[in-house]
Amino acid sequence: MKIKNSILLLSAFLAFSAAVYAQNTQTDAKTVLTLQDCIDITLKNNPAIASSYASQEAQRNRVSQSKSSYLPQVDANANYSRGNSKTVAGWNEAGNNYSSSINAKQLIYDFGQTGLSSDIQKNTYYSSVADTKNLIVNTVYELKEAYYAVLLAKQRKLVYQQSVEQYEEQLKRAKGYYDVGTRPKIDVTTAEVNLNNAKLNLIQTESLLKKSYHILLNVMGLYDYDEDFDITMNDNLPEFTLTEEDAINTAMKNRQDLLSYRLKLENARQNIKLSQTGYAPSINANGSYGWSGNDFPLYDRWSVGAGISIPLFSGFSTYNKVKEARNNMLSAYYNLTSTEQKIFLDIKKAYLNVEDSKSKIPVAEISRTRAEENYQLAVGRYKVGVGNYIEVKDAEATLSDAKLSYINAVFDYILSIAALNKAMGIQ
Repeated sequence: MKIKNSILLLSAFLAFSAAVYAQNTQTDAKTVLTLQDCIDITLKNNPAIASSYASQEAQRNRVSQSKSSYLPQVDANANYSRGNSKTVAGWNEAGNNYSSSINAKQLIYDFGQTGLSSDIQKNTYYSSVADTKNLIVNTVYELKEAYYAVLLAKQRKLVYQQSVEQYEEQLKRAKGYYDVGTRPKIDVTTAEVNLNNAKLNLIQTESLLKKSYHILLNVMGLYDYDEDFDITMNDNLPEFTLTEEDAINTAMKNRQDLLSYRLKLENARQNIKLSQTGYAPSINANGSYGWSGNDFPLYDRWSVGAGISIPLFSGFSTYNKVKEARNNMLSAYYNLTSTEQKIFLDIKKAYLNVEDSKSKIPVAEISRTRAEENYQLAVGRYKVGVGNYIEVKDAEATLSDAKLSYINAVFDYILSIAALNKAMGIQ
């Protein structure tokens, strides 16, 4: 309940801050993009995702190629030559020679070699699909980081803008008191220094905001986009009710990199069988029909037959291929095991980060409220002459820090949820 109330308070605070700041900025209409809008644009325009889809389709073409050996292999050829030959009596008269033929070859049985190759290509294709999905999950998380970095920079800018306005008011007040002789010159000088420092913070934040926008555009694949746009924050911040066990189970089902490594392990097992077929013979049927002769019409000729090819000795090539395949299977197994362990660690770290960031929000909200009260008290004391400017300056600095801590706590919570979803393989 506390976290929900804090989220509502943040939404109200951000909305109020944005309304106040909008009064001091240009009012030109901008295109407003939600997080889902940015995700949709990223999925359409990000070049890395487009490249992965192209590689995936290329791998699907290889699946069809691997099945080609099941079908007849047919070719046609034609030849022409002219020449003569020398005999004891001398050179014969030069003559023409024509030939053409159509040849066909059909695999009868290769002891599973073609079938295994096809299965391996299928698994490789499914692995490439999983790799694309995994890239999408990672890219969407990268997009969320960039998106919330822009929002965070915007809210920090609002805080520093308010800080500048407060210091400007304090400077006017200090000058007024100094002019009537109720306050010393040091109050004016201190207020000027504080105002300039606040302006520097604002300038740095504005620069950070511009950089954050460019990073966001880059992730979205809009690096050359020059149209002005704005982004907005969804008031319905994510709730957190998931247990750690549920998060781990979800990750084991959804993590596409885990699926990819499982398919690679299966391929490694299939490769052992495929390499062992190097010891087995292959049986083929063949036939041809052709025409040849020195002049037209040409004479017909045809042939049909079958053959068996038996490997006798390959210089231990097949033996070493089998050993290589077995070692590759061990490597694939350990890669899968390592990925499973990494997923457990990713979930535990992400889960703890969510709990940690969630617990900070109510504390940060109380600090912000108390800092606001303290600032109003310090300003009131200074106005009636019972307080000094040091109190006001310290109270304003504390208030700015408390606002930033509160904003950071909420955005840390939002990003920790996004990181947990990424660890679970969810967009």
